[in-house]
Parts: sequence; C-alpha cells; structure tokens
Amino acid sequence: MPRITQTVFSEGIFHGLPTFPHHDGTRYTAIVTGANGISGSEIVDVLASSSGRWETIYAMSRKPPMNKNPHVKTIAADFLSSTPKELAALFKKEGIKANYIFFASYMQPPLPENAGLWSNADELESVNVTLLSNFLTALSLAAIIPTRFLLQTGGKHYALHLGPTTIPQTEGFPSDRVSHANFYFPQEDLLSTWATKHNTTWTVTRPGFILGANPTAFINIAYALALYATVQKELGKELEFPADVGAWDANKDNTTAKLIGYFSEWVVLHPEAKNEAFNLVDDSPFSYGKFWPEVAGWYGLEAGLPESDASKYTTITLGMDPPPRGFGGPGVVKIAFSFEEWASRPEVKAAWEKAREREGLTGAADPWAEGKGYLLKDIFGSLDAEMLGSWSRTQTMDKAKALGWHGHVRTADGFKDTIQKMAGLKMVPVFEVGGKRGSRREGRM
Repeated sequence: MPRITQTVFSEGIFHGLPTFPHHDGTRYTAIVTGANGISGSEIVDVLASSSGRWETIYAMSRKPPMNKNPHVKTIAADFLSSTPKELAALFKKEGIKANYIFFASYMQPPLPENAGLWSNADELESVNVTLLSNFLTALSLAAIIPTRFLLQTGGKHYALHLGPTTIPQTEGFPSDRVSHANFYFPQEDLLSTWATKHNTTWTVTRPGFILGANPTAFINIAYALALYATVQKELGKELEFPADVGAWDANKDNTTAKLIGYFSEWVVLHPEAKNEAFNLVDDSPFSYGKFWPEVAGWYGLEAGLPESDASKYTTITLGMDPPPRGFGGPGVVKIAFSFEEWASRPEVKAAWEKAREREGLTGAADPWAEGKGYLLKDIFGSLDAEMLGSWSRTQTMDKAKALGWHGHVRTADGFKDTIQKMAGLKMVPVFEVGGKRGSRREGRM
C-alpha cells in the first residue's frame, strides 16, 4: 500500500485535528439543525471558523440560534409542529441550498412522575422520528438534495443503558443491532431509504455522553457534576462517590462537544465515509476513580471513595435478561445514593439557592425553581445513568482511525473546559484552577 501523509493541528485541548487542503476555497453551503443544542451549536461554530470552505451555514432550530458570525444565517423552523409543505415553503422563501446537511435535532419529551430517564421509549420514537421524517420530506419538496447527510444519534444504539454490552462497542451492521426499543434504528433506516431514493449519501455518528456548555441543554453530565460539586462545597462536605468500586474502575467513554464539530466536518468531507456509521468519542481512557480526586481538587474538596460496607448499598437489577451482550445475567447496579435523590433534599436546594444568589448564576433556568422538577430529572438522571453502572462503556474509534481520523481530547480536560465555559455563561460558579488536589480518604476501602 502507498504511504499516505496527512497534516494535523492542535487547538487548545484538542489534538490531531484534520486539515482539508483539497477543500479549501470551495465555499460550500450547509444546513445544521438543532443549532441551539449542545452538538449543533458546536458544529455551526466549527464550520463558521473556516469561511474559506463554508460560505453559508443555515443554522436551524425552533428558536432562532444566537450566532452573529456573518457566514451563519439563523432560521427558526419547527420540524415537529410544521408540516413538510410549510417547511419546504420556508426553505424556498429563505433561498436555502445545501451541499451538506448536519442533523443534530433531538427532543426529550417530558417524563411521567417517578419514571426513569429514557423510559418513555415509544414517545421518544414518535417525536424524534417525526422530526427527521418531516425534515426529509420538506427537503424533497424544496429540491434540496445534499452531497452528504449526517445524522447524529448516540451510544445508546448499543443498549448500554440497559446493561452490560459487548466490549468494545463497534459500529457493525443493522443486522447486529441489539433488539430493544430505540428511535435511532428507524431514524437510520428512514435516512438510508431517503438517500437511496435521491441518489445521495449519508453518514451516522454515535457520540457517548456529550460534554458541552449550553444553557438550554439539561441532559448534560458536566452541568450535573458542576452543580453537585458546587452544592457539596457550599455544605462543607466531601465529594461523595455514589456507587461501588466497579463503577469507580469502569472505563466510560465520553464525547467533548467541540470534538463533535471537528469530526462532523471531517466525516462528511471524507469520500470513504459515505453510507457508514461511526463512533465518536474523545478516544481517552477514562474512569471516575481516576477523575474523582481531580474534579474534587478543582473545588478544594476532599474526594470520597466507594462505600466499603456492602450493607449500605441499594442493589437494583435491570430488567433486560439476558443483557445486551447476550449472556451473563442482567446488569446489577449498587447505589450508595443517587444524584436524583440527592437533588431532592431540602438542604441541597437551600445551599444551591444561597450560591446562586451570591454568585449571580442566572445564565440558565434554575433547576430547583418551583415547577421545574423535570429539569432535576433530566440533569441528575443523566449523571446517574452515566456513573452508577459498573460495566464498561468503550466505543472503539478504530473505524474512523482507519480512514485517517486522529482527533483526540483528554476527557478530564473536556470536563474542565466545559465547566469553565459554563461559569462564563453564569450557569455555575467559577472554581480555582490549579488549586488543592482532592485526596483519597483512608480506611474506607
């Protein structure tokens, strides 16, 4: 095989990022949907930073995105409430054209009281498949057929939220799907059928839990962790660990939001990535056991360890048996406390209100405000889903690497950068960078 030489660059905490010498000066047009969201906003920013390649980016969301870049045209478009004909008329009125489309729209319907995060699978499918279906039909009516259509789904494709999976998680084929209710499957099938009909191509990306600073995105583990550390500091307590030593040690791949922007641009411009799905993670081995003292140190807190007394755990056995890996018994979660339960404590609410008022934290809706209980479920339910399970979540990047992807960010740095950006947005307090590192307490293991 001939030797292939590539040029990459670093930007801040991100390394091995791609260059596009064959595309510079092309001045493409793009549509980015979900442009107010945690992923879509970063895709818009990455594209807009390269005006030599991207002449116009149509940033779409239900509410007009707040982006002042001269190459970004913001458009309010409701894919759920509007008919495809209405959307097509809007696209024609705005004169929209698109060489590439990035679909990052997602809606989390309100959960019934006492229901677990993502437990309303039927409603999730109805809403999110409709978003995509209406948009695709509108594109057909408006004769907007891109060279490549990128659909962002996620790591739940592998049913990792339902128990232990095969490790590492590889992209595979539709026939390899773990059988469970998941709107990603009909979305992928819908897009593939549409692309074939219109003689164009598609790409699917599957990030893990996404770390990003966005005041409207509440299913956000970095935000939840920052709120938890803020309140624990206000209460004068250590950064207690909620689960057992298995959860402490397990590898958990995550995805820093800006890396999604870089990867999304790279993958749609790569000719060999057409009609393929790709994992999209930081490619940084990460465990909460290694990270816990580090994040505690940012806040000047002592880092707690997993509870050593087995009698103090609540044990929950998940309902999928066999689990997603196909054998070995269902997933078992051992909980010292859950973040969602912690957030419901009166002293936690009082401590947050004190910190919020003192620090002027008005950048996002107050999750402890009266009538906002659904926000607490979204915020802290996501952190429970991320941290409490003792099984690994490892999404290999081998497929993308084989095509020349080298992008990487250390996940702990992604958390820190995200929380600092949140502080700049007045969502959480500023912490002292480079302060005392969290120490491990003796005698608890």
